[in-house]
Amino acid sequence: MEAVERQPRAGYRPAVATAVLGAMAAGLAAALVVSGPAGAQASADQVTITGIDLAAPLEVRAERQPELTAALYREVSWLVRREGDAPEPAEVDLLGPQYTLVVHIDGEPRYRFHLYPLAEAGPRVFRPVEQPGDRTVDEAWFYGRLSLPETISSAGVPLIGVAPPSAGGGSGGGAGPTAGPSPEARDMLAFLDEWREGMLLTIAALAAIVVGLAGAAYLIRRTV
Repeated sequence: MEAVERQPRAGYRPAVATAVLGAMAAGLAAALVVSGPAGAQASADQVTITGIDLAAPLEVRAERQPELTAALYREVSWLVRREGDAPEPAEVDLLGPQYTLVVHIDGEPRYRFHLYPLAEAGPRVFRPVEQPGDRTVDEAWFYGRLSLPETISSAGVPLIGVAPPSAGGGSGGGAGPTAGPSPEARDMLAFLDEWREGMLLTIAALAAIVVGLAGAAYLIRRTV
C-alpha cells in the first residue's frame, strides 16, 4: 500500500507558530518581571533622615533595628525607578515640613528622597535629580504611602499628631505628641497601601500581556 505524504494545512507555517509562541512568552515573562515581589531589591543596611526641625540626623541601622530599617526602605523602594504619579505642586512650601531620607546599601548612600508626610492631600515624595555618588535620575513627584507619617515617626521624627512608639527611634530624635492613630486606623492604612500597589502591579502586568498578544497578532496578519 503506497504511503500518502501528508501536506501541511493551508496557511500553516511552523516559523509563524514559533514566533507567535515567542511573542506570547515574552509578554508573560514581562508580566512576571513587573509583578514580581518588591523585596527582590537589595536590602538597606542604614537609613538616614534629616530635617530642619531635627537637631541631628536620625540614623537607623539594620544591625540594631532591622525591622524599622526595612520599614523605612519600603516607603521609598518602590519609587526608585518608577515614573512620577503626582503633579508638581504649585508651592512646595505649602506641603508642610520636608525631610530628606537617604538609603544606604552595602555601606554606601544609594538613594535620596524628599518626604512631605503632612501634606494636606496626603503624603508626598519627591525624587530629586541629584542622587548620592554623583548619580543623576529623572526627577519625579509621587503620592506617598499613607503609612509614611507613622513610619518616620517611629524613627524619631516629631510629627504633629503622630506619636512615635515607645520602643522605636533612631539616634537624635525628640519626643512627639501623645496622640497617634488607633490600631484599626493603622490596619486600614496598611490595607489601602497594599491595595493601591497591587492594583498598579496588576495594571502593569496586564499591559505587558497585551503587548505580547498584539505582537503575536501582528505576526499572524503578516502571514495571511
